[in-house]
Amino acid sequence: MTTTDKTARFQPSYTNRRVTRQRDDLTALIDWCQITIKGIDVFKIIEDILRIPLNLMELHGEGRGIAGHELIAGFDNIKILKPTGKAQYEGFQILMSGSGCRNYENFLKINGETWFDFLERVCAYNVNFPRIDLAIDDRKPYLKIPDLIQLANNGLLSSQLRSISAYSSGELAEDDVIQKGNTLYLGSPKSDFRLVFYEKGYEQHEKFGKELDINWNRYELRFRQEWAVRVVQELVKHRDVARVAMEVLNGKVRFLQKPADGATVRKRLYPTYQLWREFMGDIGKIKLTMNPQKKTLDKIWNWLTIYVAPSLKLFSELGKAEGRDYLELLLDGAEMNETQKRLYEDYVKFCNLDEKGGGA
Repeated sequence: MTTTDKTARFQPSYTNRRVTRQRDDLTALIDWCQITIKGIDVFKIIEDILRIPLNLMELHGEGRGIAGHELIAGFDNIKILKPTGKAQYEGFQILMSGSGCRNYENFLKINGETWFDFLERVCAYNVNFPRIDLAIDDRKPYLKIPDLIQLANNGLLSSQLRSISAYSSGELAEDDVIQKGNTLYLGSPKSDFRLVFYEKGYEQHEKFGKELDINWNRYELRFRQEWAVRVVQELVKHRDVARVAMEVLNGKVRFLQKPADGATVRKRLYPTYQLWREFMGDIGKIKLTMNPQKKTLDKIWNWLTIYVAPSLKLFSELGKAEGRDYLELLLDGAEMNETQKRLYEDYVKFCNLDEKGGGA
């Protein structure tokens, strides 16, 4: 592939082979990238992973880090952090905020690379992804944030994200209120996956004094920890930010409208809100398979280790003296309950999917 081809592929336009209509009014971006990397020094991170000329990076800068981390190198909002205090571990953290991601795209273009080349490269090392955000900019816009807030408040929403909150800002002027933007949050701030729908044009006007663009919505998908690892796998696999963002969004939430006949009472059978249906079009769905069972299994294992293992050890030693296998007797007479069977089946299913999909 030539440099020109790569640069063209990098452009954040909506490209999805399963979508038949043109979506030039939507763009998709990586809008936050946070990577923990171990086993290599900071100079290798700068020159070999980020591929930023060393002379451009300010070493031991005086800028701000994040909680538990100090800044040791940076170029604008492209930062390399070192853990301190309670966050102490052997390694470093690459942190790019939204503006940092936009700056890093300039280096990608200069190097004839894409985000996917960078992610593939970084995944070859001992890394984790504490957080990565994908953003969809809707310039038509298809949706109105106040309407989405009203639908959510009226329960016309199908999603596994149970925490819902909304924020509206304004300014009183004479007998009227000047709107300054609306935001809808789906998911808890502490959860590993959260959706944020907001009026980006108002935000840019308030923060930076830019000319107000009322036709600019942004829909953010914020992934943390295992969710972030999974979405990186999908990005590397499909090499299309828009496809991954839209298909995850389509799989996680659906806005509804009440049936015209009023006879349907089950919410899952409600028709899709018309504007949401138009926005999604014929987009597919990506379901990021998580592994919540592992945490439960870890808890059970810890309980066995602390409270059960000493007694099992006692009977194991007694069995040696008596020529009996007490542990085998215990297991032969034991049966898993329904919860334990489900944990086993879900964990095996997850492991099989992970083997097929590969790891990050």
